Amino acid sequence: MSKKSRVQAGRKKTVVQKTRPKSAKRSGGQAKRASATKRRSATARRVVQDVPQFAPNFTVYALPPDAVCLYSEDRKFFLHGELYCALATAIGKGGKSFAQLAQELSKNFPPDKIEEALKRLMERGYIVPASPSLPAVVDGYWASLGLPPGVAEQNLGNCRVRVEAIDVKGAAELSTALSDLGVQVVKRSPDLTVTLVNDYLERRLAELNQQRVSDRSPWLLVQPSGAFPLVGPVFTPGKTACWTCLFDRMIRNREVKGFLDRGPAHPVSVSPLTRNTLGQGAIQFAALEVAKAIATGFRTELNDHIVSHDLLGSTIAKHYVAARPQCPTCGSKKLIDPRRAPEPIELSGGAKLVMTSGGYRTVSSRSTVARFRKHVSPLTGVLTRLERIEADLPMNTNFFAQHNFSAPAQNINQLRDGLSGGSFGKGSTAEQAEASALMEAIERYSGIFQGDEIRVTRRFTDFAPGDAILPNDVLLFSDAQSREDQARSDGAEQTVPAAFDPSAEVEWSPVWSLRDGRFKYLPTSLLYFFYSGPASFQADSNGCAAGNTLEEAIVQGFLELVERDAYAIWWYNRSQRAEVDLDQFNDSYVSDLKAQLADTGRKLWVLDVTSDLGVPTYVAILHWMQNGQENIEFGSGAHFDKRIAMLRTLTELNQFLSIGLMGGGSGEKPSLDGTTPLHLPNYPFLTPSSKPTIPMGASSEPLLNTRDQVLACVDIADRAGLDFLVLNQTRPDVEVPVVRVIVPGLRHFYRRFGPGRLYDVPVKLGLRDQPIPENELTPFLPHS
Repeated sequence: MSKKSRVQAGRKKTVVQKTRPKSAKRSGGQAKRASATKRRSATARRVVQDVPQFAPNFTVYALPPDAVCLYSEDRKFFLHGELYCALATAIGKGGKSFAQLAQELSKNFPPDKIEEALKRLMERGYIVPASPSLPAVVDGYWASLGLPPGVAEQNLGNCRVRVEAIDVKGAAELSTALSDLGVQVVKRSPDLTVTLVNDYLERRLAELNQQRVSDRSPWLLVQPSGAFPLVGPVFTPGKTACWTCLFDRMIRNREVKGFLDRGPAHPVSVSPLTRNTLGQGAIQFAALEVAKAIATGFRTELNDHIVSHDLLGSTIAKHYVAARPQCPTCGSKKLIDPRRAPEPIELSGGAKLVMTSGGYRTVSSRSTVARFRKHVSPLTGVLTRLERIEADLPMNTNFFAQHNFSAPAQNINQLRDGLSGGSFGKGSTAEQAEASALMEAIERYSGIFQGDEIRVTRRFTDFAPGDAILPNDVLLFSDAQSREDQARSDGAEQTVPAAFDPSAEVEWSPVWSLRDGRFKYLPTSLLYFFYSGPASFQADSNGCAAGNTLEEAIVQGFLELVERDAYAIWWYNRSQRAEVDLDQFNDSYVSDLKAQLADTGRKLWVLDVTSDLGVPTYVAILHWMQNGQENIEFGSGAHFDKRIAMLRTLTELNQFLSIGLMGGGSGEKPSLDGTTPLHLPNYPFLTPSSKPTIPMGASSEPLLNTRDQVLACVDIADRAGLDFLVLNQTRPDVEVPVVRVIVPGLRHFYRRFGPGRLYDVPVKLGLRDQPIPENELTPFLPHS
């Protein structure tokens, strides 16, 4: 909340928020003492309520004859006019009521002007009713937060706080610091409990959390020890996240700690930082954050954030803690139940779209980042950091999102692989690339198996015909590949699975057919990353997409399938395709990128690899010499709009170039197969054909709203005789629409050599007279 907003909130809302549960009662003596204190305070306030003083966060300077400066550390205001100068001098002397001030100044100024000036000073919070005693330093702090006089005092007086500790020092010191700030510290019947711990992942907190969720008792965590003390969040059962919600996010971002806890590791030497505070800084930091939350009526970010203090760099950061509606402790039992009824995919009426280089979106890239960047945090985020890739490249706008994309590591090598994970974002502007990286990371997180996914245990033979889909109808391995050693990978960390047994009991999950309007079933392991169970297949990211709306995500997921299908058909068949004239697009990004790459000695050309589906699909190829070797890089893209398809293609090419330079990389790509030095004449299919592309079933451009675009996608698949399946993978704790689109029969660019489009489409397009034999397909992956 901005400073201005806090001021306004403080003026408009003076109702005190009470955090004490109805069941918490004070003793008779305590109630009488509290009542007497309130009566004395109220009497004192009545005596001085007509006497103004400057808000205690301001030092006021008179600049005779006609200016006044109200100066604080965070705000500075100048008032102009002889009346304000006279008023400031008179108010600064103190003790005079509004009436007395008006009478004194009426000798030199009109009464209506005096009344107007005083009213303006009150409305803007520059003056407040005088305090019965000299303002304390804490009064200046509350005023800086925009709290009206007495509100902080009332809120602090209405919240009783108990401090407890689990194997950590500092409880007594924190109690004292809180009392000094006006917090009521008690030993029993609290309205809020502050729990000190050495580690937010302390497993004993699970039982404590369960009890407080059951009792509906608010509490708050503090970690005063170490070089990175933490405060918050406030756990308010029924309203906010609970500790289990926090644990689920935090353990994913502390992969090393989780790995050590799961295995046989045991500490042989313990750092003193883990159990001790560094002086009183962390205690005072925690006390101030807790007191601030109470004084403002819990209108602070501590409700759903952890506040961290980096004592190494003297920086303070806030980390969003998402409530998880699917949490097993505080969430909905329905959302946790894997046997719950699935919900059909319902398309909305359609939203107007904004055109970007990444496609048509319902909101701008900037709005997307502003809405979902709260999920970036090294403590509690879906991704730990989101930053621009530093690379010396023309028009580099690319972003990197770091996150752990792995199953719980069982050995150090797996741990290293997970720690190096991340997602990348591209775009013709930095805003688009930032949004792209953020959404891809959220997409990956949402696709990880968590245990609450809808599924049933059955045999394939138990389903009615057409209700379940065989795994290889999606995977598309050939019989020859399946006969090979089952431990062999297809070159992209995708193990060739054993032959599927239709009579084996496995878990299946429902996907919605937008073509047929009913549910169909696929093995759960094909749909979610890192599933472990019977007949496990490896899920990949093909067709997964995140969007601002479900419809937007569906369109992006389908276009990815179209792009990879066309790419695979071109690559494995080694068919020469026509070159695209880049000048036709009349786009500054296209022309500038081509020119700047040429200036660095790189030659760029783009092939039209559009398939029979009719959706414009391109492959950009960049060729250059480096260290006496030929080098090559690729980028691809597909979209209904040719210009957007081209922008997606070129921004992906630029993205791959920047990735090659990350971490001190050289950016060299001197081989296609990872072994043989590149010699372009040996691969004529990488160079343009003299024959123009033959349009096949070209689709008309969909209308510019999301519903019509989805329906157009379904129609394209249907005209090719293909189903259109959608799995909603949106996680309720993230609230970003995520889907997996599955169109059985469309090819992946992985080495999947089963019969179908890989062989048929080149003949259909007139690129071959007859299908190529499997043993003549390109034997290695693109981007090797």
